[in-house]
Amino acid sequence: MDPKANVKLLKTERAAPTGGSLVIALVGRPNVGKSSLFNRLAGGRSALVAPMPGVTRDRREAEVRFGSYRFRLIDTGGRQNAEGSELAAAINVQIETAAEEADCIWQVLDVTEGLTLTDEEIYRWLLRLGKPLFLIANKADNPARAAELSDFFALGSERIFPLSALHGIGVEQALEAVADLFPELNEESEAERVAEEGPIRVALLGRPNVGKSSLVNAILGHERMIVSPQPGTTREAVDLPLQVNGRSYLLMDTAGIRRRARTKEHLEKIGVLSSLKALRRSDVAVLLVDGSEPVAEQDARIAGYVLTHGRALVVAMNKWDLVEADRAAARKIEDDVKDRLRFAEFAPRVRVSARTGYGLPRLFQEIGSVYRQFCRAIQTADLNRVAQIAVARQAPPAQGRGKTKVFYGSQVGSKPPAFCFFTNHPEAIRDSYSRFFENQLRFHFGLKGTPLHLEWRGRREGQGRTRTPKK
Repeated sequence: MDPKANVKLLKTERAAPTGGSLVIALVGRPNVGKSSLFNRLAGGRSALVAPMPGVTRDRREAEVRFGSYRFRLIDTGGRQNAEGSELAAAINVQIETAAEEADCIWQVLDVTEGLTLTDEEIYRWLLRLGKPLFLIANKADNPARAAELSDFFALGSERIFPLSALHGIGVEQALEAVADLFPELNEESEAERVAEEGPIRVALLGRPNVGKSSLVNAILGHERMIVSPQPGTTREAVDLPLQVNGRSYLLMDTAGIRRRARTKEHLEKIGVLSSLKALRRSDVAVLLVDGSEPVAEQDARIAGYVLTHGRALVVAMNKWDLVEADRAAARKIEDDVKDRLRFAEFAPRVRVSARTGYGLPRLFQEIGSVYRQFCRAIQTADLNRVAQIAVARQAPPAQGRGKTKVFYGSQVGSKPPAFCFFTNHPEAIRDSYSRFFENQLRFHFGLKGTPLHLEWRGRREGQGRTRTPKK
């Protein structure tokens, strides 16, 4: 009797992913760091990593919970010329299956090697699939490498994200860009935040007559606020609850803030006080500037108020419809905003038009993004890994003949994020070094739009904490 006669043929089906997760596939040539990125996102070392091509052959999958993001991730082998190689052809079939299954694709590139012919061929193939495609410039583990993207821009894509899978630098920014296209990537945590925290409180600030009330009317879609060419029409802050893409906001339209010397009328003074009170109640401040004219000193002063009160900041350049046709004028305005508000260069800048509604979706994307960073909590282990990278890049100033050491740090608050670092010589830490450390934190963790608070406390090596000397 044939022994195979009693063998029952099994009908197998692929198990459905849990929760209907969004699917992201990692694709690229061999040895660009796909598996390292997979391990970083999946929170472990489930994918074998070695400094040689061809280590990964089969697809690997994981349900990822990375910060506030939830998705299914597929790692693939390195795509290469399969001519004359059955193994390479089989790997390519696995890659094509993953790409077909994915909702969006991350093509992983190596910033240390630049753009290769194989990268270009893979990019052209992925474009033909018609799916959202993100170029991930891996191994960008310092600002100099992150700036070396000129080769990749030759592909013509605007979705290029430098990151370091090894150190976790830039991963959050890439996921944030995906979330802009696929809000469900952040859906679960967003619902949790809505239930727990209520609406995002947004204060709309600016000088008189820059178009705040007109912008509110454009957002709401009807004439909710009185608009007049006469400055000072809005006398006090007005709270306006609204929902955008399922997210709740409390938008606070405020009176224009003049220089104190020019604020003479009693009602106008009350209006300014009401605006500052709205700022204190807010999570995010949107500074509206007139995009058709140079930035005024008062614009910078209002931005200073926002930072003094420790609020997240978005700069909105209104009346952009008046300058967008003149590229030279538009570039000059943007350069002026960047220069005059350079002390708040971490704040995203958005072009908007209250008259046409241009830029409003992008404005709310940035509000949501900076709010997430405003509330950000960073793992102590990640914080200390970045602290050591920063110290290795630039050592803190010595105190006399003694070497200044940074032992460790921890996050001590949020809204905005606040950090405390322990050192043997806190008196040696100057403002310039704190700014350097702050810039390192922003680069590694993508902390855009929010001010940061850094504190340096004294601690002797191997002993308990000591009181921080007064500066």
